[in-house]
Amino acid sequence: MNRTATQHAGIAAESVNGLNQRIRAALTDGETSDLARLKDAYEVTASLKLLAQRLTLTATELQQLVGGWHQEGHLLTAPAVDTEAVVDGFSTAMTDAGKVARALFVALDDATKNLAPIGWQESAPAAAPHETQP
Repeated sequence: MNRTATQHAGIAAESVNGLNQRIRAALTDGETSDLARLKDAYEVTASLKLLAQRLTLTATELQQLVGGWHQEGHLLTAPAVDTEAVVDGFSTAMTDAGKVARALFVALDDATKNLAPIGWQESAPAAAPHETQP
């Protein structure tokens, strides 16, 4: 299916919302959740890392796209609005968004690295009773 850019953006936003709902469901009813093992959390974290990496590129390229439209004279504003200032504001905000996405990528990369060496067991072993001394 050939989707538009706005459709892809909407689907991405809804996908993250759906993920939040699935995580919330796992928190309230972990026994029947589709997010029930450490492997699942690792895969979700790794996918979010990839999403953050891709958002970095998206922010940069969207900034370039709007800047190009401005340079070509396609962007119009009301007479009282300084077009240059609002385009510069957009550019600054997208630069900031790219930096935040990069920071999110780094944090999620750290998270996946920290989850990677952890194993899973079905139930925690019973704690040995503590002996008390008289």
